Amino acid sequence: MTDETQPTSSEGADEAEARRRDLENLPPPRFETLIQILSTQAVVALGMVPGPNGEVTREMPLARHFIDLLAILEEKTKGNRTPEENRNIDTALHELRIAFTHTSNQLKK
Repeated sequence: MTDETQPTSSEGADEAEARRRDLENLPPPRFETLIQILSTQAVVALGMVPGPNGEVTREMPLARHFIDLLAILEEKTKGNRTPEENRNIDTALHELRIAFTHTSNQLKK
């Protein structure tokens, strides 16, 4: 790395300050966010999107784990969700289960 590409101490301080502000301004916790987080992890494990390193990998046991976690969340929160939350979790589980079955069948060929 050359001196031209190394951040200056003020750039590092600016980045740290920006990160601190971002962490202070996190959105409030929501049920939908939890559904989205678990769904995203399942989608990545199914190989439907690249992981953080840019590689597309399929980790079916991990995908099943995240889908099962969503199913547990659905069961444990039954009767305590809004209609929108019901739609969100039902849709997520339905789509992930279809994707899991489709991907599993592709891998068997």
